[in-house]
Amino acid sequence: MRVLQVIHQFPPYSSQGSEVYCDHLSRRLRETDEVRVFHVSAMPTSRPRRLDRITIDGLPTYHCVDGGEYARVAAWPNRFLREQFQTVLDDLNPQIIHFHNYISLGDDLVTMARAKGAVVYTLHDYGLICPNNLLVRTDGQLCGKATPDFFQDCCPELIRTTGRLPASVSTRVPSLARWRRYAGQQARPGVRAVLQRGVQVAEWIWGAPERTDVAGKREFFLSSTRRIFADANLFLAPSEFLRQRYISCGLPPDRIVHVPNGMPHFPRVARTPGAGRVRFSYIGALHAHKGVELLLKAFEGLHDRAELHIHGSAFGSPISESYRRRIEETHRAHVTFHGGYDNKTIGSVLASSDVVVVPSLWYENSPLTIQEAFIGGVPVITADCGGMAELVRDGVNGLLFRFGDEADLRARMRQVIDQPAMLDDLRRNIPDVPDISRQAKVVRSCYETLLS
Repeated sequence: MRVLQVIHQFPPYSSQGSEVYCDHLSRRLRETDEVRVFHVSAMPTSRPRRLDRITIDGLPTYHCVDGGEYARVAAWPNRFLREQFQTVLDDLNPQIIHFHNYISLGDDLVTMARAKGAVVYTLHDYGLICPNNLLVRTDGQLCGKATPDFFQDCCPELIRTTGRLPASVSTRVPSLARWRRYAGQQARPGVRAVLQRGVQVAEWIWGAPERTDVAGKREFFLSSTRRIFADANLFLAPSEFLRQRYISCGLPPDRIVHVPNGMPHFPRVARTPGAGRVRFSYIGALHAHKGVELLLKAFEGLHDRAELHIHGSAFGSPISESYRRRIEETHRAHVTFHGGYDNKTIGSVLASSDVVVVPSLWYENSPLTIQEAFIGGVPVITADCGGMAELVRDGVNGLLFRFGDEADLRARMRQVIDQPAMLDDLRRNIPDVPDISRQAKVVRSCYETLLS
């Protein structure tokens, strides 16, 4: 088969969960089929807009360097991106077009793909029913999303329409909502105050994003999602929780299949002995919604009997980079920040960990970090909801704490510190993680069913 995998970014330019998964899946499918990857990025170069054909470790890719001026939740078309995508469709003439994370890809590529072949869509997050992808409201509260009219109580500030501005201006003005987040994450009070004042002035001139053109944003988001629902032939859901959320929002149950993520199995590295203290680790992206700050606060007062190691980076995001600097400056006294790591060394990172903590402040779909920890033989502490609770059985292969509850997370960490022998029981009960080769066969069978 001729298969085109489509994702917002791709290794080595960015290596977060959905991107790493797409890379692994593409390489396994390439063993039997012709597979290529189309992805975008915002590389600062002298030629900011172009389509590069690059082979990355034997995998052919189409790299659309797009300047990063477009997001899926912007109501104006990105003609350059559409032209390059059509060029790729004509070049490969794929029978299957498999979409993954949709950030920065616009709302019209699925419709374009449907005219060429069968469309499969892996739902790595809630982006088709939630403007901020996470089912988290602006005030930080979780959102249930249980109706096809799923814009109720939503977060319209991240959706971009032209509003009161001419289209020629809107497409070039930075998102005020993202500037507001960037300003709020600044570690230095003086810098934070100046940036926040600048955002206030801009909102006074152009209007606050959450109150501007809400009707237009509602119509754009609902119509775009429903078009994607109609044009994709099959949706794959890595967790049953996510599957049910999409069904409650109007996606027909017979067109969304629960297919758990698979992972390549790396060799376990011999555990390195600690200094008699339990070693807790956070491994992953340093984004606010990942709950890193919740973990840091829960660890306060435990540093005399345990260690906390933070492995990860902001992956080039200005908002997350300012967040990283702030939490490091605030908590560096009793926490070890290791920075980014190469995915090829994950076995060694896990070998120096006794427990991996996944403290996310959103429902999570199917965190690859939990699967990596299990492959490495390390128990997990995580929140008791979403796809996290589907992977971890409380008291069996890890521990669950009440979602967003700092005190309960601290209690679970203290439980491990007080009873370190329990870690041996948890390790013995760690389940097998589906291998990526086995999952690739399941995905390929979905392709064959659609083509037949």
